[in-house]
Amino acid sequence: MKKILIIALGLGFASLVNAQTDEQTEEKNVNQGNAQINNQIQNKNGVDIMPVKGEFAIGLGTNLSTLSGFVGNMFGFTASNNLGNSTYLTNPAFNAVAIFGKYMTSDNTAIRGSFHIMGSDHVEKFNTFDDLVNSPDSLVKDSRRENTSSHHISLGLEWRRGSSRVRGFYGGDAILSWSNAHNHYNYGNAITATNVAPTSSVGFWNADHGRVTEERFGSAFGIGVRGFVGVEYFVAPKICVGTEFGWSAMISNTSKSKTTYEEYDSFLDNGDGTVGGVRTTTIESLGSRTLSTSIDNFNSQFYFHFYF
Repeated sequence: MKKILIIALGLGFASLVNAQTDEQTEEKNVNQGNAQINNQIQNKNGVDIMPVKGEFAIGLGTNLSTLSGFVGNMFGFTASNNLGNSTYLTNPAFNAVAIFGKYMTSDNTAIRGSFHIMGSDHVEKFNTFDDLVNSPDSLVKDSRRENTSSHHISLGLEWRRGSSRVRGFYGGDAILSWSNAHNHYNYGNAITATNVAPTSSVGFWNADHGRVTEERFGSAFGIGVRGFVGVEYFVAPKICVGTEFGWSAMISNTSKSKTTYEEYDSFLDNGDGTVGGVRTTTIESLGSRTLSTSIDNFNSQFYFHFYF
């Protein structure tokens, strides 16, 4: 009886050990299978290198010629050596510096976007000879005010491929842009019956309509698409360096522009039985439509992406 009990316990222990070994082997195979699905890579410290679903990325880049020039000037001891604004990413579809980011919707796909916003309000003043006083020591002020704004937005999808630190990617962006500009002129010397062509330091005169007081350039609105393909190399966990190439097609529409002038008209009917006064004339020019396509090399830029 004692021998039978020992044999039974031995068989039970052997079965338990064998079952545990099989379970560990199955778990290892499952983990290996998952690793093959997401192609995750770890450094020697066991830290994941590749971005995964749910992570964001921001970009910072520079132009190759800017970097090579900086290094060359550094060895040449050039005092004015600097990277300047070229250390920012320039979207080739915008032809302007842009903020770039992406969101990983899976380990191998991402939503990406970029935007550019610029605006300015510039006022410049000038001293002008005072026609009324007729003295070199008496001056009035002319001024010109320039307003400009431009906006660009892109939104796209990106697919990624590869199983090493080098990853290829491809996809497409939709692009939207709009901009406008206008100038205003103010003069210290007014147009009057006795001074029909006053002295001024800004603006210009039109032979038929007088001097300019306002320019409203046509607002531009554009839409387009851009396909791209590129490559990235992960130099550290969640940090990569890369570049891309693309082809874009844009269609833009510019509305009518308006220019306003003023001049003295001796025959202007003032409606009160008097004649003579300053006439204002606005001239409109027709708008335009442009379709453009181009191939780009990302403006010879390479960038760093930081995932978090």
